[in-house]
Amino acid sequence: MAALYRRIYAVVRRIPPGAVATYGQVAQLAGIPRGGRVAGAAMRASPPELGLPWHRVVGRRSRTAAAIAIRDPVAAARQRQLLEAEGVAFRRSGTISLADHGWLPPDA
Repeated sequence: MAALYRRIYAVVRRIPPGAVATYGQVAQLAGIPRGGRVAGAAMRASPPELGLPWHRVVGRRSRTAAAIAIRDPVAAARQRQLLEAEGVAFRRSGTISLADHGWLPPDA
């Protein structure tokens, strides 16, 4: 499991400020097809000292929208605050436009 998590963390480190990636996308880029839940577990297990931009990983809501998937309201509010500080806009529904803020790595 540690090797999988390291691959996920390597992808997360590449997400630039002002952009988001979904758990499923992170997993796919880490070579784990259909591994969104694995990516979620890896993010929950990530130690703070890694300094990962954890707030840039979000849940997919539709083909065009994503949203904060953290259930803890304090952590979810913190994630939103960090994303907004980087220029990520939230719709009234609380979703994020993947067309506007979705990350597409140049090598994908």
